[in-house]
Amino acid sequence: MSSMSPANSAGPPDSPKPLERPWWKEFYVWMVIAGPLSAVIACAITAVYILRGPDALVSEDYYREGIALSQQVKTAPAPMQPAQTGRNHSATGGPAHAPR
Repeated sequence: MSSMSPANSAGPPDSPKPLERPWWKEFYVWMVIAGPLSAVIACAITAVYILRGPDALVSEDYYREGIALSQQVKTAPAPMQPAQTGRNHSATGGPAHAPR
């Protein structure tokens, strides 16, 4: 045993090397932690938005307000009409231009 040199006293050559750096200095540790941490941060931000205040409620006479809005669109000035009819026809699949 006295013939062993100090270089061979660490163990067999195939044994793993001890860590040279602490775990918190390793890149992959932080890459693994980043996923769940970002989800927790996103949940906290969402909770702040939720707890700030209630959503606005739909008014009781929503149907009448919708009819009034429809009347405003029908009586809109001439420059607004082509955009409104084009938007409505693209949603319904009707003709591209209103009949003249």
